[in-house]
Amino acid sequence: MDNNNWTPVKKFSSPDINLAAKNTPPEKPEFKSSDSGKLIKLFDFLITFSLGALFFGLPLFFSGMTFQGLAFDKQMYFYFWIILALVFWTVKGVILGEMKVRRTPLDIPIAIFLFIYALATFFSVDRWHSFWGFFGDPSRGLVNMLALAVAYYLMFSHLNSRKFNWMIGSLIVSGFLVSLWSFLGILGIKFLPATLAQIAPLSLMGSTTGLSIFLSLLIPLIMSAIFKLTEITPDWRRNGSIVFLILALFLNFLVLFSVYAFVPWLGILVGVSFFLVYVLARIIRPIGGWTWVPMIGFTLILAILMIGNVKIANIEMPVEVNPAPGLSFQIVKDSLKEKLVLGSGPGNFAYAFSLHKPQDFNLEALYNLRFYQGSGIIFESLPTIGVLGTISLVLIILTFLGVEIYLLTKEKEKNKIFSLGTAAASLIFLVNAATFRIEGPIFLLGVLLATLGLIILYKESESEEKYLNLSLKASPKFALTLAFIFMVVISGVVFVFVFLGRVFVADVQAGLAVKKSQISEKDSVAKILKAINLNKREGRYFSRLAQDYMFLANQEVAKGESDRDLNKITEYLNFSISSAKIGRDLMSKDVTANEVLAQIYENAGVYVGDSLALAEESYQKTAELDPHNPNFYLKLGQIKI
Repeated sequence: MDNNNWTPVKKFSSPDINLAAKNTPPEKPEFKSSDSGKLIKLFDFLITFSLGALFFGLPLFFSGMTFQGLAFDKQMYFYFWIILALVFWTVKGVILGEMKVRRTPLDIPIAIFLFIYALATFFSVDRWHSFWGFFGDPSRGLVNMLALAVAYYLMFSHLNSRKFNWMIGSLIVSGFLVSLWSFLGILGIKFLPATLAQIAPLSLMGSTTGLSIFLSLLIPLIMSAIFKLTEITPDWRRNGSIVFLILALFLNFLVLFSVYAFVPWLGILVGVSFFLVYVLARIIRPIGGWTWVPMIGFTLILAILMIGNVKIANIEMPVEVNPAPGLSFQIVKDSLKEKLVLGSGPGNFAYAFSLHKPQDFNLEALYNLRFYQGSGIIFESLPTIGVLGTISLVLIILTFLGVEIYLLTKEKEKNKIFSLGTAAASLIFLVNAATFRIEGPIFLLGVLLATLGLIILYKESESEEKYLNLSLKASPKFALTLAFIFMVVISGVVFVFVFLGRVFVADVQAGLAVKKSQISEKDSVAKILKAINLNKREGRYFSRLAQDYMFLANQEVAKGESDRDLNKITEYLNFSISSAKIGRDLMSKDVTANEVLAQIYENAGVYVGDSLALAEESYQKTAELDPHNPNFYLKLGQIKI
């Protein structure tokens, strides 16, 4: 056959078929990188906004409606924003596929402290209030310590130098508004609407001493902010900001001068002196000859101290009483004899105070007072969290101070301006915390400010940043574990949000009931019952309900014989006794709860058999908790007569 007769066949390309992929499912659509980037930026902004709202709003926030008062309001405000920030940070980490937790020098001390604090809570004389925090000021509860630890790591992991500036700016502006509010209030100038003026406090920190401590913390912060602004190219915004800061600084000193008798001057002197020494030693070098700012500030402090207490206020300032150091030392000494290792439990200083106050305290005019915080953090810690807890707390403080001073003094050429301001403010807080009774709002702000100080110190020192990486991009098993943890965290956060909402609404209901001018079953009593339905763990609500029912019973008894309803009297008495017993059971080691039950039995003695015997038994129990209070022995004598 002739090869030339072959007809050429046209070649067609065959489709490429991957037989191995025949049964693979279709690929899932992925987020475009731009969409993912926008989401990350959104949640990054939301975290920053939440933290900024925390620093701006915490000094200012109050509701004026709660039963427990201002410290409780601010505690709820803190929980709300820090939980929101945690949720946003977690969601951002899931979108990124990894969560980076910053490692810090305080990791081990914080872990030890929280472990011992949890142990002290477990062995507490009042486990619930050690966990949640005592009525009126929950800042010493284990929940708050865990929340502060979350805030510490969240801020360390999220904030950079630019975001830090927003936090400090928010705090300074908030402080200026607090100063202005306080100064106008001290002068007696009415600047609020009538409805708001009825519930607004004079001091947004809860006490005048707390206000003075807060304003003293702002002094070195404002000075360092002025120094920082002088590094910027001059324009109208920079110059206006400097004028505002100088005005805010002057107003701070003016308010401190106005409340001279309430100011812990030692803390201010130590902090401002620390600031000035670093400036004069040229370790921190302000630009353009602004060294005169801390020098003038220090001179003003000395001048105020030399002038002394001058009456500027046009209103009657509230009386504030703090336990003397000698009294606190006596409480510590006797408490350690009974509970050396872990104390009576976090938040239970009132228990230790009532049980161990000396008999000489009855010679004081205000002998019937009961203190819920000690005069100084050490005097408070030893009776409540014992020697172990106090040692772990001191370890945190010493580690913090060591890191601050070492990094601040090292590498002078880096000119760590904000680090100096926050370090001086932290020192003021620590000196005051060591020597004065620290209430919840100042405790929260002091810890948050110290955290900011450590963050900016690491940034300005350009120290190596180490992270604990939790990656969702690792092995499938590890990613699955992290996804499970994420779901548990989100579920826990939802539960906590609902719980906090119920607790806050319950206290508002109780507060509205207490503020009623008249006690009635359909109004004030109904509101307290609503509060109890929302939060059944708070014994004070039951004690208050018992008192209201007893008032209604006495009111019914006082009516004429024809108008008197014996069934109502019996009902009110039964409700009063049962409520008082529940309140006592929930707070069995609390003097007030036991005293209320004893009073209820005593008042019911005319109508209910064996009530006087039960009243005697209750007063005996109350006297065991407060053995040097003469009032209870007087009551026992009256009952026997």
